[in-house]
Amino acid sequence: MNNEVILSDISSPLLARGNWREYQPNKQDLLPVGAPAVDDRLQGGIVRNGLHEFFGAQKGDAIAAAAFALLLALRLPELGARIFWISGDKERQGSGRLYPPGLAELGGNPAKMILVQAANLRDALRATADSIRSKAAGAVILEAQGNAKLIDLTSTRRLALAAAESGVLALLVRGDAVPMPSAASTRWQIRSAPSLPLPGNAPGLATFDISLLRHRGGIAPFTAKVTWDHATRSFHDTPLSGGFSTVVTGGEADPELRIQA
Repeated sequence: MNNEVILSDISSPLLARGNWREYQPNKQDLLPVGAPAVDDRLQGGIVRNGLHEFFGAQKGDAIAAAAFALLLALRLPELGARIFWISGDKERQGSGRLYPPGLAELGGNPAKMILVQAANLRDALRATADSIRSKAAGAVILEAQGNAKLIDLTSTRRLALAAAESGVLALLVRGDAVPMPSAASTRWQIRSAPSLPLPGNAPGLATFDISLLRHRGGIAPFTAKVTWDHATRSFHDTPLSGGFSTVVTGGEADPELRIQA
């Protein structure tokens, strides 16, 4: 892809000290996941103008978490707005770059993607805030690796406020990280799952085990399995052996289930 911006020294008034406040996104402005049973549990979907976090269930599931976040962004109506994918140099070295033919096979339009390669996470955070505030973005995805101290309650509040004010879907992908307090509207744990082969033993559709770990609106955690249909650009329900299950957490799995942000 040629749509790449190199950012090395970006300043943004949005990140000025103290330039944020508590926010209350419009709960009626929801983006359905598409899977009826999941949307029913979410009471319609996820907040469209909010910040959402995605963690891999294990270290090897970081790519699955990134893929799920990207597919959610593809659920947005194609009205000219673009999807920004922002990462630092560490993330580029660890997970590589998006592959345009693969994105097209998933139902995406590579021409609608803007890749922003920042020198480091600090610049990536600034670029994310600027992108959310821009008129060109429909969704902004920030990819971060490890337990980055810069991604804390303060920085996520700033991103969440920007998303609430601009109407942009903000998605934070945390590879190989432990959940910490943040201002995200929802927090998810994602794991890749086996898919059912298509006729002729062709490779099956992308399937994920998803777990809602935290919902700022008070919806109880749950686990589900969903499959992505590239033709309709939507997830659909993939039955678990026992249907929905409640997420069981312990240790460091999700401290905010015990301590509210």
